[in-house]
Parts: sequence; C-alpha cells; structure tokens
Amino acid sequence: LSPEMMSADIDRLFAAKRQGKAKARCLGDLLVMSDTQLRAFFKPPSGSTDTETAGSATSWCEGIRALPLVDVSVEPDAMISSTDNASAAGSKSKPKPKSGSKGNNKIDSLEGLLPLTQYSVVVNLKHLPVQTAFRPPRMIKEPGQAYTPRFGKIQYEGWWLVLAQDEELVAIKRVSMQGKPESSGVWANSGELAVKGAAQRRQGAGNESRSVKLMFITPETAGAYRLKLYLVSDAYLGLDQEIDVDIVVGAGQMTLAADSSFISKERMKEYQ
Repeated sequence: LSPEMMSADIDRLFAAKRQGKAKARCLGDLLVMSDTQLRAFFKPPSGSTDTETAGSATSWCEGIRALPLVDVSVEPDAMISSTDNASAAGSKSKPKPKSGSKGNNKIDSLEGLLPLTQYSVVVNLKHLPVQTAFRPPRMIKEPGQAYTPRFGKIQYEGWWLVLAQDEELVAIKRVSMQGKPESSGVWANSGELAVKGAAQRRQGAGNESRSVKLMFITPETAGAYRLKLYLVSDAYLGLDQEIDVDIVVGAGQMTLAADSSFISKERMKEYQ
C-alpha cells in the first residue's frame, strides 16, 4: 500500500479488524469502501500510542484509492463459421454470413449452441469511478500506470483473462490497460477489438475500458455447462475475480464436409 507498510503489517491489520466491526476479508473489500469506512479501517486501536501508524493512515487510504476497481461483463458475440465446412448437397447448413462479416454469425444468447462448434464471447473490462476526497499518488502520471511504489521503474496495469471448463483451459488472453484510443477506434499497445463509438465515449469519461474477444469450442454432448472466467492481475495481488459463464448446448448437429478438420481433436487442442 505504501513504502512504509510491510506485508506483516497488513496481516496484523486484517486479523485485528476481523475481530472487530470492520468487515474486510480481502483487498477487494477495501476498494468498495467509502472514505469514511477506509479511515475507520486504518484508524489505530483506541488507546494506541503508535503515532507513526496514525500518520500513515492517510497514505494507506490514498494507496487503496489508487488501485483499480474493475467491472467485468460477458456478452455473446458470434458463431465462427466457414462456408468450407458446410456440406454441399442434401444438408441443412446454416445460412451464410453477411458480406464483410469474415465468417462470423452474430448470436444474442449463449443458449441453444451447437455442439462441437466454435463460438466467441466479448469480455468487457471497465474501471469504475470512485468518489473520493483522497488525492491520487504523485507517482501515477500516465493512463494505465500501476501503483507500484516499491518497484524500481514504471509498471503498467495488465490483466489475464482465462476461460476454463472444470480443470481444462479453454481460452487465455492478456489485456493491457496502457495507452489511449487512436482515431481509428483501436486501442494502442493492447490488441483489443474496437467497439463502434465506444472509444470516443471512454476517452471523454476518463475511465480506462477494454473489450476483448475470447473463442471457445462447445462440448460434444448436449446440456447445460458452467464455464469459469478468471480475471488475474499481473500487477496487483488480491484483485483477481472469478465470473460464471453459463452456456447451454442443444441437440443440433453441425454438418461438415468429409475432409473438414475444423473440429478434429488436433484442432480442438490448438484452440485449447
């Protein structure tokens, strides 16, 4: 939190607060506290003569306010299709995608998905604004810069998005919060997909946001499945999140050409 606060101090602080009225189980709980609650949390115990701890309480609160409060949402995106995969005659193949869609058929739900078919979802990351009277740390001078007072050089905030089913990795992608949107709408230094009209809104709001596409292949057997989306920070400890992504695979069957390798085991392993 600050150069004066060691990990042992943090352990003692949380242990003491768990026995009192302050309900803070982890670092994420502190991010959603009000300024008044934060001051109360870091306030030294009644009767304490530790003036150094009392003087550092404000800097600890400022450190908490420098950490990102990230909202995560998942939206259905598309069924990845290819006209090469459709059987030629006598099959009820799905409609061809519109011109310019690069083989993607948009979907509006994660229910009724075809088995053994590749789909994509869009994961939205957004820094939520927090009303606070605490001043931002002087060391943060660039968008996406991480609050790392113990690190010897500038560090930028980044997140790993990990999509998994049970113990199996389905998709993984790293997202950088460094950089600003260019005139084209694509975010510099990142690799996120551009969302129409969103770059201008985000730039005006002053909040960092990203939208990222993840692809996965549905299971072979029809039924309801719960995927797990993990948001893992590469700059902070204790800010990771876990989100449920529920999908329903229907009993339909995707018709493929005899020589198609789209859903072969080797192809599935490549995406996994």
